[in-house]
Amino acid sequence: MALARLARSGLRRSGGATSCYSHQKDIGIEGLPTNKCFSPSLENVSRNSSLSYLPSSIRMTTHMSSWSRGIRTTPHYQYHNAERIVEESESEYQELSYPGLEATKPGEKPRVVVLGTGWGACRFLKGIDTKIYDVVCISPRNHMVFTPLLASTCVGTLEFRSVAEPVSRIQTSLSSDPNSYFYLASCIGIDTDKHEVYCETVNNGKLSHEPHQFKVAYDKLVIAAGAEPLTFGIKGVKENAYFLREVNHAQEIRKKLLLNLMLSENPGISEEERKRLLHCVVIGGGPTGVEFSGELSDFIMRDVREQYAHVKDYVKVTLIEANEILSSFDIGLRQYATNHLNKSGVCLKRGVVKEVHPEKIILNDGTDVPYGLLVWSTGVGPSQFVKTLNLPKSPGGRIGVDEWLRAPSVEDVFALGDCAGFLEQTGKPVLPALAQVAERQGKYLAELFNKKIGEQDGGKALSAKDINLGDPFVYKHLGSMASVGRYKALVDLRQSKDEKGISLAGFLSWLIWRSAYLTRVLSWRNRFYVAVNWATTFVFGRDISRI
Repeated sequence: MALARLARSGLRRSGGATSCYSHQKDIGIEGLPTNKCFSPSLENVSRNSSLSYLPSSIRMTTHMSSWSRGIRTTPHYQYHNAERIVEESESEYQELSYPGLEATKPGEKPRVVVLGTGWGACRFLKGIDTKIYDVVCISPRNHMVFTPLLASTCVGTLEFRSVAEPVSRIQTSLSSDPNSYFYLASCIGIDTDKHEVYCETVNNGKLSHEPHQFKVAYDKLVIAAGAEPLTFGIKGVKENAYFLREVNHAQEIRKKLLLNLMLSENPGISEEERKRLLHCVVIGGGPTGVEFSGELSDFIMRDVREQYAHVKDYVKVTLIEANEILSSFDIGLRQYATNHLNKSGVCLKRGVVKEVHPEKIILNDGTDVPYGLLVWSTGVGPSQFVKTLNLPKSPGGRIGVDEWLRAPSVEDVFALGDCAGFLEQTGKPVLPALAQVAERQGKYLAELFNKKIGEQDGGKALSAKDINLGDPFVYKHLGSMASVGRYKALVDLRQSKDEKGISLAGFLSWLIWRSAYLTRVLSWRNRFYVAVNWATTFVFGRDISRI
């Protein structure tokens, strides 16, 4: 039968849309043909076309990825003049092929492909039995970020490497086994009929050539692509605010903070401009926003006042929240946090952001809030890649999964972490986007692969239909913790917001908070780094070098 092909001459470079580079996230690229779960469909191509491949002749607007206020922006791909041409001679037709890993053969171990290197993905990788499976991990970053301590790196309490764990240390087979690999790339499409994922190598503007595309065939696919920061469509957020989800975000925040401190001392700076430069605004009163505000107030009280004595009285931190801060915590703990932050010099303001400009934000009541540093921490939502997948969605737009974390509409596809949520028909609520949720799901799924699927020879593609998967996933909340600065923290051990349980606040809670997170750091190497960094900061103060 005659195949359809794309006229290469019709492919032109087009402008790119901004997308966040993130955690747990592999961002989808626009302009790809769809088959089952491909990203957005090719313009001007008939829906009845038999296209089931990704054209290798895609061109980019620019080779350079850019940075926008701590947000990595990468060009998206679009087709403006691509045509579907039907020729009379079959010799005129061709199907474009891609390099990569072909389907496993009989006698070979099943191949599990994991998308992402966040909490869920890395816990799964750590637990998967590589004697049963070959593992391929695909992600635009080669490390896991220990996000609970990320805020501490922004002000120099910890070094950046202390919160980054290389994925090859988490699962050593990725660098040692002959058929297991880690690919630094982003997934741009999934063909669930062919059991293939299509990827594009990460460029970052450092390569002399355009990033190339390749495919990886899978027997089982685990999607743990993370989420994107929520901006609620507010104008100017992506262009002017910093997020705090990746190590590179923390690095950009630190550089901006120290730059503003140094610029404010220069002669000729007006008092109004000095106040603006040294005004740090945090949007969002969740654990990340509160912990960053606490770390920032510590930095100001102890280090800035000594090292920048000329401008110490101008430095100000404002935390803006639409409702109450730490709304998931016990009411007594919320009140304690409010009082403590006020004593630490953090101004708590209730309001909703309407617009964000380069030097000020506008609230719904018309108030202008000038700023020198703006950190946006209002929660996360589905990434562009997840939105474009042709899979059932749970409430909130995540990939819908059943009680065993399977995408029920297709074979051999699982999802976990921030990108997945229970379907409504399961009768279970969508779990919060927390590290402990993703970690527990990763542990459960690894055990499911090892003890149920693997032991019953269900690892190969399309071979697990009739396998008894055992008990479904059940999540039990272990509690919440948050540091509020100045050796104080909150510990809430209730299993849900409406239940009663142990709640602690103060110095003892701070010791529990530090001890708990120190033990949760994945490797002994990073535990040593964290302990040494804490001790060094306590004795000598934070490093204020801008590197």
